[in-house]
Amino acid sequence: YALMSHLAEQGWVCLSIDYRVAPHHRWPRHLHDVKAAIAWARANVDKFGGDRDFVAVAGCSAGGHLAALAGLTPNDPELQGDLPDGSDTSVDAVIGIYGRYDWEDRSTEERMRFVDFLERVVVKRTIDRHPEVFRQASPIAQIHRDAPPFLVIHGTGDSVIPVEQARSFVERLGAVSDSEVGYIELPGAGHAFDMTDGARTGPMATAIGLFLNQIHRNSPARQAKAVI
Repeated sequence: YALMSHLAEQGWVCLSIDYRVAPHHRWPRHLHDVKAAIAWARANVDKFGGDRDFVAVAGCSAGGHLAALAGLTPNDPELQGDLPDGSDTSVDAVIGIYGRYDWEDRSTEERMRFVDFLERVVVKRTIDRHPEVFRQASPIAQIHRDAPPFLVIHGTGDSVIPVEQARSFVERLGAVSDSEVGYIELPGAGHAFDMTDGARTGPMATAIGLFLNQIHRNSPARQAKAVI
């Protein structure tokens, strides 16, 4: 809410969305709900003073994963859920804050524990028998050259989702995407730092505001260049 308050003061229309969660709801219903919120914003936000032609999505932790995946899979029929035909789930910018971007990697003990958690609680399928589910849910596996602009923020002191997740995602995204890729690494910041660390939360919100303003300001020129 510190981030949304800052952005609202700058004139942005901010929506706080909710989504179904595990274990009561199995993947990918979480993503279906996020995409439904994006489609609703595209169709309705102008009624509240927003710009339906520029929709950004942001999230922290699991929300960072969902924001990244939604941004990388616009209008994917396999991930639209029950949305009616013609629903637009594309976004113009993504902000991922201490998110997890890889559901497949089991190269470390921490990542093995996380995949086990996904198998037991979130997906309720094993990665060995259903590798396609985990790949489809991994933002790092969905990177493509037409990805929207990204800003990724992570702390070096994060013991829940180690900073290497963000570094590897940003490295691969930057090598493939034609859009802007920004990365802010906060020395010593832990997971959910924005809940308790005002010294870092304020500058983070300022940086996100600057990023969105720049992308929004340059978006018409970028679209014109693409048409040419």
